[in-house]
Amino acid sequence: MPSKDLRIVIVGGGHVGYHTAERLSNRGHDIVIIEKDEDRVEFLSDQYIATIIHGDGGRPSVLRQADVAGSDVCAALTDYGAMTNLGICMTAQRIAPDVRTVARIDHGDDEEYEEMVDAVVFPEELAAHSAANEVISVSDGGVRTIEEVNSELELVEIEISRDAPVAGKSLETVNLPHGALVVADREGGEFPGPETVFEPGAQYVLAVRSSVTDEVVRLLRG
Repeated sequence: MPSKDLRIVIVGGGHVGYHTAERLSNRGHDIVIIEKDEDRVEFLSDQYIATIIHGDGGRPSVLRQADVAGSDVCAALTDYGAMTNLGICMTAQRIAPDVRTVARIDHGDDEEYEEMVDAVVFPEELAAHSAANEVISVSDGGVRTIEEVNSELELVEIEISRDAPVAGKSLETVNLPHGALVVADREGGEFPGPETVFEPGAQYVLAVRSSVTDEVVRLLRG
């Protein structure tokens, strides 16, 4: 079944809100951005990626103007702090109980806010992953975080080094630690099976628990 095109209200047209809107717009979704800074509104209007509303997204009247009740998602991505974004999401849910809410948070964890919003995002943490990947790439580190699923589990891409303990061995003969699963062969584009051989220089995607990350890296990198 093809994915549904969504109508999404984004509150906050700063760097995070703008780049989020740009990516969602490129995927065919209908975006509305609420931004209260007049200069930023002018910039956003020139980008032609969304309908722009000049106003305070924390006000019910402005959320109604953006038709949050007719939207699938309301994402509060302002840089005014966690409480502001949580408040926006809670206001949106009062107006539209079925709307999915996403709040930008700069501290805490998912469980702390699960009764208040449907999902939270930590842009600074995502930026740290990206920065770490770039730093590692300079030294040909061979390990790249693709996505942090939660605080305990992440998807990583690892390139097999020639002197790695697993180099040249099949998956069925390698004793990966509990909490690590090979999910994809990047070059072959296939799901790995018992006969999959860890070829030196090849890249594999693994789901890894944080408690065994170091062990996995030692096995695949040496």
